Amino acid sequence: MPKPPTHLHDAFFKNFMGEPELAARFLREHLPSEVVELLAAERPELLPGSFVDEDLAQHHSDLLFRVRLKTGDAALAYVLLEHKSSPDAGTPLQLLRYIVRILVKWYDEHERLPLPVVLPLVAHQGPGDWTFSTAFIDLFGSVPEPLRPYLVSFRHVLVDLPRIRDDALSADTRLSAYLKAMKYARRRDLAKRLAVILVPELADMDIVRILRYIDRGPIFVSSECLRAPLRLLESNRQENIMGCVTEYFRLELEAIGEARGEARGEARGRAFALLRLLEKRFGAVSSRIRERIVTADVASIEAWFDQALDTQDLNSVFEASEIA
Repeated sequence: MPKPPTHLHDAFFKNFMGEPELAARFLREHLPSEVVELLAAERPELLPGSFVDEDLAQHHSDLLFRVRLKTGDAALAYVLLEHKSSPDAGTPLQLLRYIVRILVKWYDEHERLPLPVVLPLVAHQGPGDWTFSTAFIDLFGSVPEPLRPYLVSFRHVLVDLPRIRDDALSADTRLSAYLKAMKYARRRDLAKRLAVILVPELADMDIVRILRYIDRGPIFVSSECLRAPLRLLESNRQENIMGCVTEYFRLELEAIGEARGEARGEARGRAFALLRLLEKRFGAVSSRIRERIVTADVASIEAWFDQALDTQDLNSVFEASEIA
């Protein structure tokens, strides 16, 4: 089993956005129409590597695509996923740093001009709305007009998932389901939205992928709620989906156990202490939460323990520690 990415949202985003067909659809539906008019028909090519700083990797995920323009020239579409608990006013500054890295790397490899155009796009997961300017020059505040030509100036495309209606996220059933899953994954009304995410038109493996993502997310959803949308499917599809989910978690737990080895002794002791605290504050803990705690690493357990001392809500113990 391949080693999973370090962050749940990164893994999910890169999993579906790494498919050329879905990436092409996403860019054509969310880049400005005048930009889309310049794109050639061929699908974008996913390029390897990440340009995100290590200290921001917990909150950012990025993908770089090579796209072809109708002029025959190549351009680079840089997609940054923003999944902090609240939008960051400094995102354009971070983007500038990443764009410079992209262009320096390209120039080092090609040793020629002109440089390719880089189209920066930020996909904001939420749950809060994005309220900051997308123009880099606005970071300087009020600038006298004679100075403005000498300042770096660009703006990024913003795909603010919380502000986009479900039916406007995508005309493609698969892409729409994935984007809705990301839109609601950190909202407290997630359980109520499952029926609009897990639509019957999805293939079984798409449903399995989304169920894995939701089940591991910061908002607790009961097994009963997870199964409810599946009742619209034929019984053989329900059995196949739940069988795949069960097998996935079995393999995942085995891989986690092998990787952690002796460190599990310390983690088990801390997990037991956390479970006692949660049961004392919030009553009986579900088997799903219990399993999540006993399979977590020490750092996660300690973060949950600290949060459990102050929060008044069981879900917030896990939500705050994962998306802060």
